[in-house]
Amino acid sequence: MSTIKASLGILGTLGTLFFMLSSAAPALAQEERKPPITDKTKERWARTQGGRFAIEIDVLSSYQEQLAAVDDDPDTVEVAESSRLGVAITAVAQYKIFAGLHLDAEMPFVYGSVSGRQSTDLFGERFESRGEYSRFFLGNPTIGLHYAGNLLPSLAVFGGISGTIPLHPQASSGLRVSAVANFPARAYFDTHRVLLGHMSLRARIGTEIRLGQVLYLTHDLATQLSVPTRDEGNTKFVLEQGNEFEFRPFGNFGLGIRLQAAFPMSSSNSAQLAAEPFVGWEPSVKGSFTRVGALVALDDDLGFGLDPGKVATIRVALGSKW
Repeated sequence: MSTIKASLGILGTLGTLFFMLSSAAPALAQEERKPPITDKTKERWARTQGGRFAIEIDVLSSYQEQLAAVDDDPDTVEVAESSRLGVAITAVAQYKIFAGLHLDAEMPFVYGSVSGRQSTDLFGERFESRGEYSRFFLGNPTIGLHYAGNLLPSLAVFGGISGTIPLHPQASSGLRVSAVANFPARAYFDTHRVLLGHMSLRARIGTEIRLGQVLYLTHDLATQLSVPTRDEGNTKFVLEQGNEFEFRPFGNFGLGIRLQAAFPMSSSNSAQLAAEPFVGWEPSVKGSFTRVGALVALDDDLGFGLDPGKVATIRVALGSKW
């Protein structure tokens, strides 16, 4: 009898072990079948990394009234009105080729309309016009390369070069007036998009910093050399420096401000300051993003941006990253 009881006990123990092993096998199989972590599933918080496509919209509208002499007679004056409307819609893309190397491309679609007397400093070249002009045109396409990588998990660096293709090497006066309407829209940043009759070469470096997944800081420095494609043009050189501070207290939603300074080396306006408060939505991995801001020029020649005839630009970016 004791032998039978012992045999039953052994069989019971073996049955229990078999049940436990059969239950654990699916769990182990599931762990083995977990998908590997790839670049697409990693968190990509740095905007200069990975694939991105966006539509950037800049709208500059200004109006002013001033006293002007009639037929250059100082004793006879009249109220002169002038207005400016510049709308630029730019397709911007970056594509990761391999490692940290990315291909960059921009294509601006531009509308400019001016009325009355206009006077704009094109980095040392004073451009003036009178009358009414209105034109839609293609801006200068840009293509380039940049490298972006992480020195630390929360510190990314980037740097690259790009060049424009001058679609209008000998632009007509009417076309130039419409382009100049958009020239100051970003407070002398990114002027290569609408600077007709020039081929621009740009170099850009910067850093992106993340503090606690709540505060994001971006610093960038760019130099732009624009060589004329027409006989009467002048070579232009500008230095751009920008700083962005963005606070994301609610996950993907952010509040921030951009402070920037442009230094046209050949212009009497040696520095142009501007500020842009903005709100944005940026997913941490992939998906759609949005940014809406209002850029306001702070000092002469373009500021103060809320005064009549000065530069205050509505800026919108809509896009996706993958």
